[in-house]
Amino acid sequence: MIKRLIFIAFLFSINHPVIYCQQRDYIRGKVIDSKTAEPVPYATVRLLNYQLMVISNAEGDFRILNIAGFQSDSLIVTCIGFNRLSVAFSVLKTSVMNNFKLVPNINALNEVSESARKRTLIPEIIIDRALRNIKKNSPAIPFSFVSYYRDYQKDGNNYLDLNEGIIHTLDKGFTFSSDSNRYRLLDFKKNMDFLRLNISPYHNAMVGDQNSNDLFILLAHDAIRNFDKSSFSYVDTLTKNFIRNHRFSTPIGIYDGSTLLYEIDFTAKQEITGDNIQMKGAIYIQTDDYSIHKLEYSASVLNTEIKNKEIFNIEIEYGHEPALNSKMCLKYISFNNSFTIPDPNDNNFFKIKKVEWRQEGGPYADRRLIDMTITAFFNRKIDTVSGHRMENYDITIGKRKAKITRIGVAGPNLYITIRDDKFSYQEINSMYLNIASLKDINGNILNKRKEMEFRQFRELFVQEYNKLVQFQNNCFIQAMPLEQNQISSSDKSGRFWMNTPLKAEEKQQDSQNH
Repeated sequence: MIKRLIFIAFLFSINHPVIYCQQRDYIRGKVIDSKTAEPVPYATVRLLNYQLMVISNAEGDFRILNIAGFQSDSLIVTCIGFNRLSVAFSVLKTSVMNNFKLVPNINALNEVSESARKRTLIPEIIIDRALRNIKKNSPAIPFSFVSYYRDYQKDGNNYLDLNEGIIHTLDKGFTFSSDSNRYRLLDFKKNMDFLRLNISPYHNAMVGDQNSNDLFILLAHDAIRNFDKSSFSYVDTLTKNFIRNHRFSTPIGIYDGSTLLYEIDFTAKQEITGDNIQMKGAIYIQTDDYSIHKLEYSASVLNTEIKNKEIFNIEIEYGHEPALNSKMCLKYISFNNSFTIPDPNDNNFFKIKKVEWRQEGGPYADRRLIDMTITAFFNRKIDTVSGHRMENYDITIGKRKAKITRIGVAGPNLYITIRDDKFSYQEINSMYLNIASLKDINGNILNKRKEMEFRQFRELFVQEYNKLVQFQNNCFIQAMPLEQNQISSSDKSGRFWMNTPLKAEEKQQDSQNH
């Protein structure tokens, strides 16, 4: 998606003092729903004066630096569907988890209903206005931002192969394509506190080939920043295909803090996706300026074997950014997809133990017409139906294809008789048996190990906008794995931190303290 990058470097004035931090000391927080006590994922936690922010992860957890400069500041916690919460930084505890209870806002529906009496709330019209206003509501001039990036896999609730980085983005503004953006890597680490299996998942998000790294793959899924180019199926090009490809529900009201939004649910048209895939999501649009605050999108498989199995899920959230005259700027993007790999520890899969062959009639048989029987010994009994299908076997001798004359199945043994009138004993090492679609009596496919299912996550959480960061070297991220890119050094980047997920022992400690 992100191909040739043409960049312009620029600097911005600083609004707040630089934060230096020699030894990292964090305060832990968890955002929860005050009614259900359930975690609130992807809530925005912003320092009011310093204008630094952090996004809670899928479990509602976050970390924030504990330094003297923050003691006189306040944390503002917001999330779509909840009232805004303000907490003095000085009251936060340093030794245990701090719970931030957000109160759901249930009044928005009535306000939208009142608005509906004055005008018809046609979802396609609302979305069309929002799409036409993207440039108007977004920064037109160059800007920069620093983000916490991570990619990892999940086996249930366990984090695997966690990689983390701090990314500095130089964006030329929404009048330019995102291809003109440039990125620096301020920090990167392979987190060894979590299990590393060194899994290499394939990309399964129904998008074009990125031919680059995980960061660029993630950024290609920001359909709002890439509003004028193809992002992912079936949003495709947001401003051209989104309305055309989907059916929309009646708008309902919901609050983002004190800002009233339309929430419009949608599904992709079945005549476009086919019968086996369901695409659905929701878009959140401000009622007065038609700015897009959030886009949720997911794809699921629909068939008799796999019911509603999610293929991928994307969440993109934008918000009014004070550092950029309240223009709409990215808060976070989270993209995850499912994938499976063979279990390397499964040694009991259906397989061949050994193969033998013998010439019919012995070594003195008529050389002009040679019949041979190949015997394959398996570790399990063979399914007789698939075992007797001749199309499941292909036998070659050198470059010749041998003719199969007879197949026999007896328990775990397979007998294949072939005829080849050109065979010579010098060709014995060039015989090759290829077997396809053979099953054992329990339906297990030959050489197929049990599969391990994981989810691959790529996420970017913005921490601050338009603050000056100067560098001793100027190394822009190239289209190769992040770990192979060079770090851009800066003695002023200590104000950024990695919002690393809680380790198992931290979660256990917090549960014991509550």
